[in-house]
Amino acid sequence: MDWKYKHFHQERVFPAPHDVVFEAARTFMGDSLGWKITDTPDGFTAQGYSFSHGAIANLRIQSAAGAAPSESGTRVAVELLVERAGWRGFMLFDVGGYYSIQIRKWLDGIQWSLKQKQTGSHDESTNPLVVAQNKPAACIFNGCLVFIVVMFGLYALVTLIYAAVGLVTGNLYLVGRGGTLAIHGVWGRIVSALILLFGVFIAWRIKRKVPSPVGRGAKG
Repeated sequence: MDWKYKHFHQERVFPAPHDVVFEAARTFMGDSLGWKITDTPDGFTAQGYSFSHGAIANLRIQSAAGAAPSESGTRVAVELLVERAGWRGFMLFDVGGYYSIQIRKWLDGIQWSLKQKQTGSHDESTNPLVVAQNKPAACIFNGCLVFIVVMFGLYALVTLIYAAVGLVTGNLYLVGRGGTLAIHGVWGRIVSALILLFGVFIAWRIKRKVPSPVGRGAKG
């Protein structure tokens, strides 16, 4: 398991020549997302922030041959690496499939950018990122994500407080869905110390790896 990055992968074939798809993908990731673009031999890398976590998107763009000429085009494979440590907390899993949904939006955005280039228009109102932000379901989803993050943070805080008390008194109480687990004596102090050490380690990782969120201005 990679404790530094959470990995995600999706791909899609677009019915257009390689150079056209490459330019559309580069334009969307650079202009619409505002991420830093670095070209690579088989595509490019985009770097930025998404939901308070640093992220690196590796896009491999290759010609794809289908069974029929109409099925041929250009394959865009997106490998997203998201830093687990962020200023809002440490990500153990993708809550609500947020990042998988984000990649799907990006692929839709590349399709949108491709259409803009082919028609010569530039209608931002049809940009998948803009459309998603205006949907009530998206607002509800983002609100639920924030609620989950806040509740998880409160639970972690309560656990750390119980661990601090357990280290001093030797009586540790852990609250869970199945009830409260009580550990007393030496084992109570040992488990309390391990919990506190783990909390210190996570805080150190966040402080060491994540810069100040002020002035980022990145989209995601």
